[in-house]
Amino acid sequence: MDAYSDISKKKFHGGFPPNVKVIKENFTIRVISEIKAEDQIYIDSSLTDQVQNVKKFMYRGRIKVFKCAGQVLKIKSLEDQSFYAIRKEIRDNCRKKYGKMRVNVIEQNVEILKGNQLKKGDLLLIPKHNQRNNNYKLRTRDFVSTISNYIRNEIPEILNFTKELFRWFGYYLAEGMVLFTSNKRYEKKCRGISFTININEKKLAKEIVCIGEKVFSIKPRLIKIIDSHAYRINFYSTQLGELIYCLFNTGSSKKRIHNYLISAPNDLLKELINGWLKGDGWVCNTKDVVIGNTTSIELANQFYLILINLGELPALGISAHKNQNRKKARELGYYLRHNLYNIRLYKNKNRSHRKQNKSYVFSPILDINCKFYEGYIYNLELQNSKSFQANYVLVRS
Repeated sequence: MDAYSDISKKKFHGGFPPNVKVIKENFTIRVISEIKAEDQIYIDSSLTDQVQNVKKFMYRGRIKVFKCAGQVLKIKSLEDQSFYAIRKEIRDNCRKKYGKMRVNVIEQNVEILKGNQLKKGDLLLIPKHNQRNNNYKLRTRDFVSTISNYIRNEIPEILNFTKELFRWFGYYLAEGMVLFTSNKRYEKKCRGISFTININEKKLAKEIVCIGEKVFSIKPRLIKIIDSHAYRINFYSTQLGELIYCLFNTGSSKKRIHNYLISAPNDLLKELINGWLKGDGWVCNTKDVVIGNTTSIELANQFYLILINLGELPALGISAHKNQNRKKARELGYYLRHNLYNIRLYKNKNRSHRKQNKSYVFSPILDINCKFYEGYIYNLELQNSKSFQANYVLVRS
């Protein structure tokens, strides 16, 4: 290290590179470099606090890189950054005494350890958030800009939150896209939404049609695409297209869930995920694991956060990297344009290396490395607290 980094370390304690994720009060996930003073962020299990100051300085030297079980996002930090952790020795003693890792023992042995004190096998804490706004309806005109008496297929002004509606939203996240007009007078005007369903998934196609007709009072057009062995289900409505575009975006790598929906009741969020898994998920019978795939890193992280809050132990990983030549595409010479992320859910949670209680998931460190880093380092100063979440993990500010 040079003298410049030494001066920085004397002035500041700990910190992270600019791409570390922070969870804001409304469940949006932002990199730490985008956080501003007066932002409300999650600091611990279901607790929020206001950011008073964002510390930022240049650094040139060594940083730590931690890989935790179940997370595709590695945690990068300065060596003197503090973490809430349980030492590996506590796990080992617990297994030796009781034959398994007991949550009531490990949760009583949380310490604050520096990054250079952590080692492989130590447990880091991931807080759960049960704070909900209990939204039970959606006013569509808050999300739709096109309001006219001359629009064909207007949608209801109020949508009541139901399990059917959220399951239909899940189908869109798996199989849907927004349709735009080809009229050059409009820069980007929505004209509806479309689902593409495999020709053998007749039950799924029927449910998409039935729920769409029931909720939005729009009869879709079904198109059979013989070459692709698929059905295309098109709901033509400018307002519906704008609503879905605002709530979920479009394009497989750009989809995400609006924060208004992420704070919905748990039973509805379960249906949202179930709908997505019906379209983009499959069951690995050999390992008793349910796996869902998406090319949207933002959507993958949102599902990961929702599932943790629901008491699941999801594992977020990468199935294939960008530009990788895979299976059927190999014959045609196609390459992936985006990374393909997967979320794995074990039906038997005891198979997971992680444990949980009502407030936290305890996730073991799988690997620790050091790397050279040159650039900005960030840390947050909060109004009432000394902790926040960095890449989901509870850290000391």
